[in-house]
Amino acid sequence: MSTAIALNHIALNCSNLAEQEAFYTKHFGFKRCRTFQRGEPGEFFMLKLGSTRLELFPTDRSKTAAMQGGEQPIGFKHLAFDVPKLEPALEALRADGIEPDPIIELPHLAPGFRIVFFRDPEGNILELMEGHQDDE
Repeated sequence: MSTAIALNHIALNCSNLAEQEAFYTKHFGFKRCRTFQRGEPGEFFMLKLGSTRLELFPTDRSKTAAMQGGEQPIGFKHLAFDVPKLEPALEALRADGIEPDPIIELPHLAPGFRIVFFRDPEGNILELMEGHQDDE
């Protein structure tokens, strides 16, 4: 494999595209960078934050009314984001009616390493990470 290979995007099926776009824009700073099938049925788009992209696809709400995103037995588990401090991000989530799980302190893995989980408006599990460090 070439060293030029990089992750391009992660795709999410959404029952409410506008709500998901607003959430990822407000809480993480994503911006729409491309629209596919503009103005046509089935329009979908790409959001970008740095080199990370999320592709949001519409789903048929009548077939997904009782369904919710989240961890799957095989496949998607969660998306994780680095933040400088957890508390400001958690305050913004709570202001929008999203109640995160308790903060998990992980100083045995890295000094100051803390994480918290919560769900986006469609139930996908997200993680915020403060102080993460890769192994050397």
